[in-house]
Amino acid sequence: MTRLYWLMVAGAVLAAVGLASGAAWAAAEAAKAKVELPAAVAKAVAENCPGTEIDKVEVEKEAGITLYDIEFKAGKGEIEVAEDGTVLDIATIVTMKDVPEPAAKAIQKAAEGATIGQIEKSEVRAEIKKEGDKGTLVKLDKPKFVYEAELVKGDQEGEIEVAADGTVIEGPKWKAKGAKEEEEKK
Repeated sequence: MTRLYWLMVAGAVLAAVGLASGAAWAAAEAAKAKVELPAAVAKAVAENCPGTEIDKVEVEKEAGITLYDIEFKAGKGEIEVAEDGTVLDIATIVTMKDVPEPAAKAIQKAAEGATIGQIEKSEVRAEIKKEGDKGTLVKLDKPKFVYEAELVKGDQEGEIEVAADGTVIEGPKWKAKGAKEEEEKK
C-alpha cells in the first residue's frame, strides 16, 4: 500500500510540475507578444482599450507604414495602431439597435435573403494618405464611424461596410463558406 501511495504522490507532483510548466510557458508567450509591441503601440492599446486581453496580433505594412492589428479576447473588438502609436481605428461589437437608422437600413437592404451575423462599429481616427508607394498618416479632426456586418446566405458568406449616413463603402462581397478561414491559413 505504501508503494501505491508513493506512486500516487509522484504522479501528482509530476502533474503539478507539468501544469506549472505549461502555465509558465503560456505566460512567457503572452509576455513575449506584449514585448514585441513597440512602446508607442502598447501605450495606445493601454490608453484606448484598458482591461482588454490580447488574443492575436497581425503586423502588416501599408504604403510603407507598419500597422499593428490587435484583436482582443472575449469579443472585446480590435484596434489598429501605427508603429508611432497613432490609432487608426477601434472596432467594437454592437447590435443592430446600436447602428444609426440610415446605416441599419443599408445593411438590411444588402442582407435581403441573408442572415445578419456579427456587426462591428469602427471609430476611424486616422487614415493613410497614399502618395505613390509611400504613405502619410493623417489624423482626422473628428472620428468617422463605419459599420461592418457579416452576412450569411445559403452556402455563401459576405461582408458589407456602411458609413453612419447609410452610404455603402464596400460590399457586399460574397465567398463560399469557409473561404475566409482558408485565406487566413495561407
